[in-house]
Amino acid sequence: MTSDAAGDVDPDSAAAVEDARPLPAPAADAAAAAGGVAAASASPRKRRASSGSADSPRKRSGAEAAAQDAGAASEPAVGPEGAAGQQAAGSGPAAAAAAAATAVAGDELPGAEAAAVADGLTPAQRAQSLKHTQIAANRNRALARRAAAEAAQPGAPPLRLSSLLVEPSWRLALAPQLGLPEAAAGGDGGGGGGGRAAGSSSAPAPGSLSVLEPFLAAEWGPGRKRVFPPQPDIFAAFNACPFDQVRVVILGQDPYHGEGQAMGLSFSVPRSCRPLPPSLLNIYKEAQADLGWADRPQHGDLTSWSVQGVLLLNTCLTVRQGEANSHAKRGWEPFSDAAIRALSQRRRGLVFLLWGKPAQTKAALVDRSKHHVLEAAHPSPLSASRGFFGCRHFSAANKLLAAQGLEPIEWRPT
Repeated sequence: MTSDAAGDVDPDSAAAVEDARPLPAPAADAAAAAGGVAAASASPRKRRASSGSADSPRKRSGAEAAAQDAGAASEPAVGPEGAAGQQAAGSGPAAAAAAAATAVAGDELPGAEAAAVADGLTPAQRAQSLKHTQIAANRNRALARRAAAEAAQPGAPPLRLSSLLVEPSWRLALAPQLGLPEAAAGGDGGGGGGGRAAGSSSAPAPGSLSVLEPFLAAEWGPGRKRVFPPQPDIFAAFNACPFDQVRVVILGQDPYHGEGQAMGLSFSVPRSCRPLPPSLLNIYKEAQADLGWADRPQHGDLTSWSVQGVLLLNTCLTVRQGEANSHAKRGWEPFSDAAIRALSQRRRGLVFLLWGKPAQTKAALVDRSKHHVLEAAHPSPLSASRGFFGCRHFSAANKLLAAQGLEPIEWRPT
């Protein structure tokens, strides 16, 4: 599984991938909508990972500042799962804030803030860009919650998995797997597609989500065990980390299968989760030794990695409660493979950190002439002493990013 859901069942279950240089952004972002109405943002997000970015963050109005603050701090809690639609929270303060946040436009910062840095952004621009990424992540999460809530209503059509992956850049990159025409792939995530390859009227594309939907519909049925993570969080890794901003991908196997652990990001657990999973503790132990932290983080929420461009991806995105690998070989692996291939083919300079043998098998999907691959043992207590401890992958990845003129990852979670 991802990391050791409730106790490291699989010692070789995770891998990490880092990406450095983004492609051009999609023409427009999908916008959140209040009351079920979607609107498109008129400007692309700032691409923090680009070493030659010409985009400049803009001044915030008072309303936008309030929306940003609310979006970062007012995410509603996800409720318990229902029989047909588990943990589908509706709109609320976060959805409204996220909708307002999508009005981000592109005004220039004052010329006084023009100190050059390696990635082509001033410190003020970088801080502003990070805020925009966090706002977009909050907006995407609100949209996914709305889609799950709508599908849970009596008489509603069955949930389409593609409606939960709402980040426009990933919808474009994975349009065939989502069953979307590429021209519509950058939309607001509502309605989803039929799961067939774009432009195809017959067989689904490799990795099509339509293959998974009947299986998951049965898993979410009455009287069945719960499925983790909650529906709105299934694609959290994609919704929090746009395709063209990915710089690191940490690849796990499947989500944690314990109550209150899985949040859609590999190795990560909600901030309130205690105790921390053993593999995550070992990740912190290695990072502390590698980077010289005075102490280890007290929580396990790695969201701050995601918004910096770390794709925390599991090869299987769902799991049955208490049953590790229970959703393996049901269709998730071809989908996650498609995501890795898209990054390998359409990006350059990524750093793939592959921890453990299952993760290292994914190296075959990576073009090593374009990307960097670092390998080590899995951080599980069963294998960490056989090559994970001492691998120094965190500092090594940052050096590879810096060599490309890119800002390093701040690995200490905030």
